[in-house]
Amino acid sequence: MYRKSVSFQCVVVLLGLLIAQSIAAAPARPIAPASAVDLNPDPDVVEVVLVAHEDFVDFGTGKSTKVWTYNGGIPGPTIRGKLGDTLIVHFYNQLPEETTIHWHGMEVPANMDGSHIAQLPVPAGGYFRYEFKLLHASLFWYHPHIRTNVQVEKGLYGALLVEDPVANRELGLPETEHILVLDDILLDPDGRVAEPFPVDPLENAATQLNGREGNVLLVNGAADRLAKIRRGIPQRLRIVNTSNARFMRLSIPGHTLYRIGGDGGLLESPLVVDPVGLVPDVGHDGHMNGMAAASADMHGEEMAMISDPDLSRGILLTPGERADVVFTPHGKGPLSLEWHDVARGRHSTFYNDDGSIGIGHAHDDGKRPPRVLMTFKLIANDSPDDYLPPDPLRAIESIDITGAGLLTSMFGHGMPDANGDVTFFVQMKPDGSGGMLPLPFDKVTPEDAYTVTVGENGVWEVHNMTGGMHNFHTHGFSFQLVETQYVDMDNPENNYTEAAPYREIKDTIQLPARPGAGGRSRTIVRLAASFDDAGREGELVASGKVPTADTSGGWLFHCHLLEHSARGMMSFFQTVNPD
Repeated sequence: MYRKSVSFQCVVVLLGLLIAQSIAAAPARPIAPASAVDLNPDPDVVEVVLVAHEDFVDFGTGKSTKVWTYNGGIPGPTIRGKLGDTLIVHFYNQLPEETTIHWHGMEVPANMDGSHIAQLPVPAGGYFRYEFKLLHASLFWYHPHIRTNVQVEKGLYGALLVEDPVANRELGLPETEHILVLDDILLDPDGRVAEPFPVDPLENAATQLNGREGNVLLVNGAADRLAKIRRGIPQRLRIVNTSNARFMRLSIPGHTLYRIGGDGGLLESPLVVDPVGLVPDVGHDGHMNGMAAASADMHGEEMAMISDPDLSRGILLTPGERADVVFTPHGKGPLSLEWHDVARGRHSTFYNDDGSIGIGHAHDDGKRPPRVLMTFKLIANDSPDDYLPPDPLRAIESIDITGAGLLTSMFGHGMPDANGDVTFFVQMKPDGSGGMLPLPFDKVTPEDAYTVTVGENGVWEVHNMTGGMHNFHTHGFSFQLVETQYVDMDNPENNYTEAAPYREIKDTIQLPARPGAGGRSRTIVRLAASFDDAGREGELVASGKVPTADTSGGWLFHCHLLEHSARGMMSFFQTVNPD
């Protein structure tokens, strides 16, 4: 097979053109993210240039914001390839600090993963060449893995779409397709990206506990997006949640959505997703909030309405997750893609009598009003019949966990200190006196890390000991949900186990909050994992936590609420070849 990388001189010329184009670019941009230019004539090789550098962007607020970009845009250019292609990325770092690129959800060689323990940082002014095979068809994304919460918030992220043309053709999936990169950004009154953590201790603690949620919602880098689509023509939405911490719960009023895929590609069968409606606000006991009801009755007001808490309605994407959705637009007026709130266990913070910072339950958790992410304007009038996706879509083989080894992760955090700083962790070890010692990431040593053998299967047992939802993301390998167990030592009625309702290949998954009191309850999410090296033979060994120029220090797993991982909710595992 012919394969030739473009010359260094060509890359330098293109680099200059990309920077010049980004500086001269007009504020108005199309709905779709720009596509990365493939420089290689080989049909089985995709070769692109990514340049990280400072720029200015108007997110639709009328103010110019200084940001960090890939190739001058937010999001960065969509990299497109097909199943089996080789991807080559020439990465140039023109930022004032070091960075990397992590390929979220991709199964890549250990030293191409782009985490801060998988490779040496790319310094300011530096260059790195990424090269790997595209082994699975799905929507993935890329972002830094050094000061991730800061660099992603500043704008460093983009989509990577790997198509399977044969499957698309044989299944007859809709040809009209939109990539939607969802984000939110926190801007101060002057239109600048706000500092990562507030100075005020109470605000700092709340930001660390809940994660950073922005005040401007973005679709493909702009607020209030408008797209024209044809009425009656099936639409395929390839969606990724790139936000630091916002849970994206999505709905289109009056329309049934069909979820046909997610993180790891197509599902076995499509899932019917009803829209999220509004329901009266009720208390935790399932009855209408008494004070609110009395007040409404006294003043002749309508009861406060909130988004339906039934999570089977709408599509919920935690940070890092993706969805592949189809629907058929109908009706007269424009359609709104809506964001709906979810009760995910947001915390409030307050001062105790002794001056320490306490934690409570946020009164608006799950009760924030819906917001419009983008609007679809309907044009023309085609077939009124709804499109029904094919069933089955594909077969997914269950991962055999008979006799598989156990890897346990414990999600938890401490109380805020006087500055509002909170220590998070995903791993613990015995403290020598009968208790357990939390291990935030900087305390995890290679001796503490799990070591798995390439080619074997395992079971992740992920315990969430907190009162809030988190999510669990692994680098380099995917998994399948087996079951979710709810444990409450004080309330036996809360104890039950839910088997996975269907098979799906995942790399990022929601962790439900514990059902009861702290220290007395938890949820346990069990995941079947395959540490397979198919397509990466001889390229997966990683250990020691510290990378070299050619070797990886391990594979990360962490909460993808980026403020949580920044505060220690992260660990790693090591891989060795079989004897």
